Amino acid sequence: MLCANPLAFKRREKMKGLLVVNSFLKNAKFGQLYDFLSAAFTEQNVLLEVRSSDELFLPVGKKLNREWDFVLFWDKDLRLAKAFEESGMRVFNSSRAIELCDDKALTAECLQRSGLAIPKTLIAPKTYANIGYSNSRFLLRAEEFLSYPMVLKQRFGSFGAQVYLAENRKQAEEILERCAGNEILLQEFIAESSGRDLRINVVGNEVKGVMLRYNNSDFRSNITNGGKMEIYFPDRSYLFAAVAAARAVGADFAGVDVLFGKEGPVICEVNASPHFKSTLEATGVNLAKELSSYVLSEIQKKPGNGLCTDG
Repeated sequence: MLCANPLAFKRREKMKGLLVVNSFLKNAKFGQLYDFLSAAFTEQNVLLEVRSSDELFLPVGKKLNREWDFVLFWDKDLRLAKAFEESGMRVFNSSRAIELCDDKALTAECLQRSGLAIPKTLIAPKTYANIGYSNSRFLLRAEEFLSYPMVLKQRFGSFGAQVYLAENRKQAEEILERCAGNEILLQEFIAESSGRDLRINVVGNEVKGVMLRYNNSDFRSNITNGGKMEIYFPDRSYLFAAVAAARAVGADFAGVDVLFGKEGPVICEVNASPHFKSTLEATGVNLAKELSSYVLSEIQKKPGNGLCTDG
């Protein structure tokens, strides 16, 4: 039966959660992150079962059984996340938050509508994999709006691997040719922040650790691309902007990347499934512990979010 009283969770020996991970990301970096999360929930006397998406995918029209008290969704499989939501389980982050963060065009539109500062952005016209960008007339408008250098990034991508800097039209055309078939965003280059940004981690609308990322040989600061990191204590306007960005996309938790603009913080991206080993090393903040405490407090706020037995 459904519990009407949050205290009914105590009737179980342990609360049971599910960590959903991608079936195909198998390197040690991801495994270590999952271990951090499992250990943090174990400390809270919660059993966190780890399942990959290929163990959970369903035929169209079939519903998931409601076997867990909550779902921690560390993947970008929107259909699967929605299936958990439709079954009545609380999903952290929600399918909508994941969608808004994963799609950089949707991120930019959402943040701009919320009144947050972002780099000036254009979304390239739709193309197709077998055609690519067969002409680049739209670059003329982009040049007028943005000028060079300009940033070109694929609409979907991670770790800065699909982000490029064009110093002139020739380089921009070469990047577009290389990215044939991928949807592209063209953005203002924030020169003041070249090779450096802030990763501000937000959990439950509160900042939980800030680190400066910097790279002296690349305009991208990502640690995966050779960037370094250190603890950082920014002006409060940067903290407010990061919390507002996480709230705008509806994220329970997020890694918000903030650039140093001429007039203050400029939101670059919002990550719905951030890696946090570097944050732990730089700041001493274990985001897995912060997240486990937040998830349990949210579950216990709302009667009926978990399953319990009589007795």
